[in-house]
Amino acid sequence: MKIDNTRYAFYNNNFNYKSSDKFNFKGKSKFDNLTNVFTKKNIAYTTILTMVTTGILKQFDVVIPEIFEQLDRFLIGLLVCINEKPQKLNKKITFYKANTLEEAKNFAKEKLKIKNFEVNDLEYANWINEGLTNISNKFEGNVYFPQKIKLSEKKSSDAYGSYYLIKDTVTIYKNEIDKTANELESILKDNNFEELTKYKLDSNYAKFYEKLKKAYNNPSSLSIFEKFSLVRSSKSVKNYLKKQQNKNTTSLNDGIISNNGNIYIDEFNTIYHEIGHCFDTKSNILMIMFFERFLYQKNLKNLSLPKNHKKNTQEFIANIFAGLMQNKKYPSEITNLYEKLIKFKLLKLHD
Repeated sequence: MKIDNTRYAFYNNNFNYKSSDKFNFKGKSKFDNLTNVFTKKNIAYTTILTMVTTGILKQFDVVIPEIFEQLDRFLIGLLVCINEKPQKLNKKITFYKANTLEEAKNFAKEKLKIKNFEVNDLEYANWINEGLTNISNKFEGNVYFPQKIKLSEKKSSDAYGSYYLIKDTVTIYKNEIDKTANELESILKDNNFEELTKYKLDSNYAKFYEKLKKAYNNPSSLSIFEKFSLVRSSKSVKNYLKKQQNKNTTSLNDGIISNNGNIYIDEFNTIYHEIGHCFDTKSNILMIMFFERFLYQKNLKNLSLPKNHKKNTQEFIANIFAGLMQNKKYPSEITNLYEKLIKFKLLKLHD
């Protein structure tokens, strides 16, 4: 099936979207006056005291609230990840695709300052490095990256990636990404191009249109991550349109600012999401994050967002972070809560 450019030209000319291509980063935590208190030494003492106190109270059958039973885990995580200042990388890093794994690992370690880069697949290594470079350039080199990034062959039933606080590690699940990317053939067979591109549902419509056209015209030219992106985006479009069946479809063409989540999902979305967790954790005072999770949970419930965005404040931040990295615009009710929760500043959220 060959797709022409006629209707795309109409949409492209009528859907101009402007966004700052730089992030305004203030760098240090809002709680700068506390950084002399929350040192590794003090946290270590507090962790030991918490564990001993909790153990003693349990011996006397004292009922301990669940929130305090988890306190020592958060303290240990803080001990590992405490980082009052962001890493300072070059303001502008030029990404290039490595030709060997050794070259890709050197790029990660030298340019992006990733201490342990355990990725033994060249295509994945380049993809991860490019995604991290995008983030670094947005923040002009002021970043909170993990100490370790690894590629796992293990299956994960509900995730394409994860950030493990205690080990300060981002894990990418190769099997899950490969499995999703391999669904593209059936997606193209079972869905009509015109239906999938009928409405522009958010700011990345143009990119989705071009990638999908490429998929129908020359599928072999797509990378595994473009396929991965198209499968997820196509499913997202279908699910959204299904929910809108009884609504006025003319309103679907104004999706620059919306609360529909990320309809068109960028190929780097998984990297952006997991690094969003890393930024959130390492720029924060973990004790404050711990209590904010409970304090603001009720605010999340009232937002009109997909369920996965509202699971908890950490998932909310990671999802909005990923959306902003993809130039998505959100309503003020979402950005206001986001700004309350984050301890770093992204690009301007309001015009």
